[in-house]
Parts: sequence; structure tokens; C-alpha cells
Amino acid sequence: MAAMILHLSDIHIKGIADPILKHANEIAACTYNALPDASAVFILISGDIAFSGKAEQYDAARTLLNQIKVAIQAEKNVQVHFVIAPGNHDCDFDRDNALRQMAIKCLNEGSYPIDNAVIDQCTAVQEDFFNFKKSLESEIKSTGDKLWETLVFEVDEKSIVFDTLNLSWVSRLHEEQGGVVFPHDHYLFKQAESAHVRVVVMHHPLNWFNQSSYRSFRQFVRTLATIIITGHEHQANAGENIDTESSISAYIEGDVLQDNNGLVNSAFNLITLDLDEDTYKSNRFAWKEKRYESTEEGSWSDYRKLPPKRHNTFEIQNEFRQKLDDAGANFQYPGRTKISLSDIFIYQDLLEAGSDKRPGNFINSKALVDPDKTAKGVLLEGEEKVGCTSLLYRLYDQYHERGFVPLYIIGSDIKKNNPQDIDALIRKAVIEQYGDKAITNFEQLANEKKLLLLDDLDDSPARSIKDRAKALCSLRKRFGHFVVTVGAFFEVRELLLEAASTDLLDFSHYQVQPFGYSLRGKLIKKWSSLGNDGTLDEAMMISKVDQVEKAMDVVMGKNIIPSMPLYLLTLLQSIEAGRSGDFNDSALGHYYDYLLTEGLLAAYVPKEKLKEYYDYCTELSWYFHNKNCRELSRVELLEFNLYFSTKFQTTDFNARLEKLIQSKVLMNRGGEYFSFRYPYIYYFLKGRYLNKNLSDIGIRGYLEQCCKHLYVRENANTILFLAHHTNGNDDFVMRTILEALQSLFSENKPITFNKDTDKLALLISDAAKLKYSGTPPEAYREKVNQARDQLDDGQDGLADKEEDGDSLSLIAQLVTLFKTVEISGQILKNQYSSIERDKKATILNELFSGPLRALSGFYEFINNNPDLLVAEIDSVLKIHHKLDDELERKKISRQIIARLIQFTSLGFIYKASSSVGADTLREDIHSVVEKNGTAAFQLIELGVLLDSSSPIPRNFLLKLKENTKKDIVALSLINMLVVRHLYMFKTSEQDKQWLRSKFEIDLGMQHALDFKSSKIKRLK
Repeated sequence: MAAMILHLSDIHIKGIADPILKHANEIAACTYNALPDASAVFILISGDIAFSGKAEQYDAARTLLNQIKVAIQAEKNVQVHFVIAPGNHDCDFDRDNALRQMAIKCLNEGSYPIDNAVIDQCTAVQEDFFNFKKSLESEIKSTGDKLWETLVFEVDEKSIVFDTLNLSWVSRLHEEQGGVVFPHDHYLFKQAESAHVRVVVMHHPLNWFNQSSYRSFRQFVRTLATIIITGHEHQANAGENIDTESSISAYIEGDVLQDNNGLVNSAFNLITLDLDEDTYKSNRFAWKEKRYESTEEGSWSDYRKLPPKRHNTFEIQNEFRQKLDDAGANFQYPGRTKISLSDIFIYQDLLEAGSDKRPGNFINSKALVDPDKTAKGVLLEGEEKVGCTSLLYRLYDQYHERGFVPLYIIGSDIKKNNPQDIDALIRKAVIEQYGDKAITNFEQLANEKKLLLLDDLDDSPARSIKDRAKALCSLRKRFGHFVVTVGAFFEVRELLLEAASTDLLDFSHYQVQPFGYSLRGKLIKKWSSLGNDGTLDEAMMISKVDQVEKAMDVVMGKNIIPSMPLYLLTLLQSIEAGRSGDFNDSALGHYYDYLLTEGLLAAYVPKEKLKEYYDYCTELSWYFHNKNCRELSRVELLEFNLYFSTKFQTTDFNARLEKLIQSKVLMNRGGEYFSFRYPYIYYFLKGRYLNKNLSDIGIRGYLEQCCKHLYVRENANTILFLAHHTNGNDDFVMRTILEALQSLFSENKPITFNKDTDKLALLISDAAKLKYSGTPPEAYREKVNQARDQLDDGQDGLADKEEDGDSLSLIAQLVTLFKTVEISGQILKNQYSSIERDKKATILNELFSGPLRALSGFYEFINNNPDLLVAEIDSVLKIHHKLDDELERKKISRQIIARLIQFTSLGFIYKASSSVGADTLREDIHSVVEKNGTAAFQLIELGVLLDSSSPIPRNFLLKLKENTKKDIVALSLINMLVVRHLYMFKTSEQDKQWLRSKFEIDLGMQHALDFKSSKIKRLK
């Protein structure tokens, strides 16, 4: 991916009538061609924003720059940042005085010391500039002072540093060449910092410097910078400087965006940094009649290698470099020879220990890249496979790139805690990671430049808390920055209390969290991008990510598979393998089988023994079921092993138990008790047992009971995983599930949207008109995932046990309905090629009718109790929201009820359509819908069609609109399904225009902007 720098300079804004203020869109349009590959955009101004440093001039500039930003983000949802350095025109010389002029004169003569008082005096004329700069850079963390500000950004896990230098602090009303003085010796410490790319931004080129400091400043800034960007001389240029003092650095000189001739000479640069290939190019755009066009003059349009900079004198040894790049497993992606950790790594979320899981209590682990966060020490506690080691590897790279010297040590190497052994351990790690010649340099390095990454402290052979605390304190004294990881069951509190030392009491203690929906989405996007060779456009990539996200949601379930990076990546690999045809069909059972097999093979179970292990574990799962408990004692497991050995195959108990623990099938719960490690293993194996024994009368009775009570967790998961094993033509399983589905809400007829919603029309008419804001699909999907994370309370919505009595509660009926629909849909999607068409039609008909019966019951309740609902909402508005206006309360109440009807209706329709959303079922779905003929079935089919990246089905939509023109509820559902598609998938401009003309959907200004952007692109 790339970073884009829109380099503007010498804007010279005088007031609101300036011609440049009308051309924000034309400037932004020049970025569009390069935007698809951009991960971040930087709007960089190298001085002379204003003409005379006045506040009103900066107000106009702020408007212009924000309009450019908005136009760029309307084209692509990408981070846009401002980087601003001042020029001589950014000084308000009405504030100048004799004292400042005298100070500048003495500075040029070299007879005046430079301290904060002098700097404050000389920069007083820039007060309005500083306020302007702060207003645009307010969201960016920066360091520095009035003369030198450093901004650090992470783009695709590469650090880009911008240093903005205030050379105009000594500017005068009539600028003279050779008058620039700058105390660069105050900033020599910057040489110890490091970055992937470092850009120095200053207004004056080097030839404007005072001769007494010119040479030393030139050496300093060229040594520091990858690229030096300047302005002032109104002539664009690009090139590279090569000299023995400072090695290679690139320079890019800015043009004038606006001068006394208006736009006649208006031009600017567009710089692209390819961070994967470490190359760059600079294109100059000049005003030509009605737009800006690329010019050869002043451009360097071919990619060139970024000037190499020696970022860190401690060079990482090749063998350890390979370790840092290791993704942790042999992940493979079609067409990729090797996948490195940086290709797939996503920073995990952290929860401060002792905090509840409210959204505000989480931070992202990327915050640890900030040295301030690790200066007092950080202790990370996490479950196995949560990704602690990978996080330390990435922190190692990030800190090393910034000039720090990180050291990685594993807990198992900490055998003693005396100072001599600790020093020997450190020296060993230095040699392994940097070579034996680095020892002296490391020992003489200040602690503030050292970072210790201590992994798995709980693996230390020193078992006592006292010994571990002493070793930790000894290590802490030798490093200025410190991160240590421990397992989830480590006695962290006891360790910190035992230390009884401020060395450890100041530690920040966090628990590393499994991936939520948002991070899962980012990982899926990153994984899917591995296969993008440039042939996938944005729409195709969104479609690919959508398909993987849906598969992942189903496979992961709710608390079925741990949402740890290793398991997610293993599933992603298996999903990609299924896409490539390595699996015989798309049955989800293959994914669980893949995870289980990988675990056994990782524990060195021979391939020829896999079936034996599967059979053993399958019988064991049913043994757990019969015991009706999640944990068994060693004695009970021994009893099972005797049963298995007698009935099937003689098995060494101790060896088998050790292998099953090693392969993560079982886990020791402490003492003599054991359980299946994760729910998916137990249910997958239990489903396998049930499928093998379906002819057993007792098994069939058990399954019938499960299907009647699918609101119970054990029952729902049992039937779901049985469905992964069964053949779609198995009459008993499918018939039992359908009988359960048919019994739900059987007192209601399915809603048809043919004169059976007339009573709701008055309520629905109060609903506000739907609006489409134009939020790009990627951004909207991210918002959806963030919302899902905030709503996630860790519960699956299922009950622990069956309800008493013969009739089910409404909640139990609804949960059972949704589970039967979900499971029926999975059977259809997994076994589409083995179920006969007439059986598929029967299943689809029942799968659609069930939710429509429930919806009919909901409508009946609304129709019978409209005044009651209005009164209840009215009461809440009056008492809790202090709304005294009776007419306003009633209006809001009716709007709330209208939305309740709409979104409840959409929920039932979408549940039915999403359960069968697969291309392989489209033909059968259409046949069932055609035969049924109701608008309700047609709405479900529309939900299927619109829940994909396929073009808008215009003919189908027009036909459905005609069929439902007298049903206001159905029409509102059509609009909601269309709007959802617009938000979730990339929609062509032609389809948007068509929708705007045919449906009551407000596409608003965003639609006009989309059209304008597309038109500009066609003109280029």
C-alpha cells in the first residue's frame, strides 16, 4: 500500500474573495487516480498559507483545506492528516517590534544566545499561525516546540515521521537571502530517532541560510531526512543529493498555489510513497483553464528508490530476523510463497485488569508502540494462542525502527535471579539478536533507549513468586522500557505485591482480549488482500470480504470457537482452501475437522492414527454427555478408557491422555479434573457420534426432544453440529427439524402483504423518510462491527435448561424459530448438491413460512393494542425525558412505533433470506417463490438478491414494487433492503441514479458528490 502527500505551498490567502478558495474540488480530484492504493493521505503545506499572517486569512485557509479533505474522503474512506510548516508570510509584522528586530540582528551576527525567552520573542508574530496549525492538527499527537515539531504516523505498520521546522521565526518584512538562522544543535537528539520514512518540511530552501550555519545545518538535515520538502521560491523541482557527509537524501521543492496573478501560475505536487517497495515519485499539477493537469516540468513521475537511511546501528541478525518475521504457523495462501507476521498481524485490544468490559475500558495494543506507554513497564496477561508473542515481535520491530534497542527474552531462560546470571542472560540475548560485536555498545547504551520484551514469565524454572519477583526487579533496573507477558492463570497480583518495590508497582497491567467483530473484520480484510494482485477492484474486494465474514460468523458461532488469532487464521486458510477446491464441498463440518486435525498433527499424532483418535474422542464425547457434566476426573477417564479398550481397541491411558492434552483436545482443569478444551471440539465429536448411531431408538428420542427445545444451549449446539455430519437426504433428521419448525406459531397464517397489513398503514405512515448518507461500504461495515462489539455482552442468548410445562414462552418460541431456520439453512447450503429438488422446495417453503407466521403474530398484537403502545411510550417520554408537550409526545410515540414495526419486520425477513443466502440455492429459491406467489416470499427473495455484490435486480424490483404498491409496509421493507445494500456493497453510479428515479430514497448531497467525482475522473 501507499501513502500520498498532497504538497501545497505559498497559498498567500488575502481574503474570502481569493480565486483559489473556489477550487478545493479541482485540487482534490488530482488525488483520485492514486487513491485506491492509498492507506493514508497527508495534506502538507510548506509555508506561506496566509499573505500577512492574519486570523481572518487563516479562517479562509482552514475552509479551503477542510473542503479538500472532505472531497478526498468522499472519494475514498481514508485517513487524511494535515502537516503544516510556517513561511515568512505567516508572520504578522504588525506585531513586530524593535526588541525582536534587534534580537534577529544579533542572531545573524552570532552574538546572541538562543533560549526560550528569545524564541518566544521572535515567534510572537506567529501567534495566529500557531492557532491555525493547532486547529488542523488537533487530533495528531506531536512532540516538540515552536521551532521544531515532530508528528509520527503509522501507515500499514510502517512509521512515517514528519518534522516541521519553523525557519520563519527570524523572518522580516523584507526577506533577505542569507538571513535564516536555526539552532539545529538543540535538536541533535533527533538523530537517535528512527522511522521507515522521515520527511523534513521547511519553507526556505538551504540557500537562504546564514553562511555561518549553512554547512552544519545542511549536513544535519540531510543525514536525518529521507525527503526534504520546501517552498518559498515558487518553482517546483525534485531531485536527490548525494554527498559524503550525509549520504543520500531526496528533495522536493514546492510551487506557488496562488500569487498576485491569481491562478495563472498555480501548481502543486502530489508525492506517492510506495511503502511495500520503498519507492517514491512526485508529480506536478498546474492550472490549465478549468482544472489542474499533470506536467512533466517539475515532476519525477517514475518511481525511484527511497534514499536508504541507516536507521539503527544495532543490526538484527538474519536468523533472529527470520524469527521475528515468522507468522507462528505454516500459513499458506494460494499464489503466495511465504506469509510473514507483518502480512497478517492485527493489534489486539487490551482491558485494564480489574475493569469491567465497557467500551471505554479497552485500549488497542498499538498504543504500546508509544515509548511513553512502556516507560513504567507493562504486564500483559493472556490465554494461550491469544497472540502475546506475536505482539512482542511487532513491538520489537516498531521500537527498533525508531532507534530503540529492543531485546527479546523468554521466561524459560530465567533460571536464577542473581545479578551475574541476569547479566549473562542479557549478553546471551544480545549476541543472538545483534551479534557478539554489539555487546559493548549495548552495555554503554543509556537505559532509556533499551526495551525488554519478556515473554511467558510463567515458564521460568524459578517457581516461587519471590524468586520470579526478584528476577523481574533485577531486569527492570536494566531497561528503560519493559513489557512482560504471562498466562491467564498466573498469580499476577501476588507477584506485584511480593516485589514490594516501585520498580514493579508502577506497572500497567492489562488482559489481552480475544478478537471482537471489528478486529476480526480487519483480519479478514488483511487476509483477503493477500490474494489481490491488482485484478480486484474495490467492489470485488468488498464482496470477497463479505463472503468470508459470513462464513466466519457461522463457523465461529457464539462462544463455540475461541476468537484467537491462530484459530481465526487457521479458519481463514481453510476457507480459502475450500474456495480453491481443496475441499470436496462447502460443508462447515470440514472447517471444524480441519482445526481438530491440525491440532492432532501438531502433537505428532501419525496420520495413519488419526481415525483411531477420532473414534476414541467421539466415544469420549458421548461419555461426557451421559455423565451430564463438563469435567471428568482422572478416575472417570480411566473408566472410559477401559470401556473403549474392551469394546474397540486396547489403548494406553496415560499416553493417550498426554497426547489429547498436547493436541489441545482436552485440558487439565486443575488437579485431577479434565474437560474438552473448547466447546466446538465437544459438539463436533458429539455430532459425529449421533450421526453414526441415528438408527438407535434412544438416540432418535433424544434428538426429537432437542429439536422441540432449541432455545437450550446444549440442544441447539447438538443439532447444529449434527447437521454438519448428516447427509442432506437423511429423512429423520430433516423431518424432525421441520416438525419443530412447523409447530412454532402454528396458530397464525403466514403474512402475505396482500391486504393483511392494512391496519398498520396509518402507523407506518408516521415513519421518517429513509435517507442514505453515502457512507462508503468499508467505513459502514467497520461501524457495524464496532456496534456489534459494543452490544456484545459475551452471552449467546440461549438457556441453560428446558422450561417447565408443555407450552413454551414467547422468547423460547422465537429463539427456537431462529435456530430451526438457521440449521435448516445450513443443511441446504452445505448439502445443496445432494438434496433432491422436491425436498429442497419443502424445506425452503417451511423455512420462509415460519418467520412469516411469527411476523403475522406480531402484527396481530400491534393491531389489537395500538393505543396501549402509544400510551406506554408517551409515559416514558413524559416521566423519564421530561417532555411536557402532549402533541409532540404523541408524534414521537407514533414515530417510534412505526420504526418498531419496520425494523421488526425487516428482522424476520432478513433472518429467512440470510439463512439461505448462497448462489447455489438461487434457482431453487426462485422456483419456490414463483410457486407461492405472495409478496412476502418475494421480499425474502429480494433479501437474498440484495445481500450480495450483484448489480441491483431492476426488473425484479419493479415487479415487486408493482405487486406491493397498495401495501405501505411492504414498500417500506423494499426501501430498507435497498438502503442496506447501498451501505454494505459498492453500488454503481448507474444503479444509484436508477434507484433515485424509481424509489423514495433520499440519496442526498452525497449522491451528487459521488456523481461529481465520477464525472471529474472521466474528464481526466
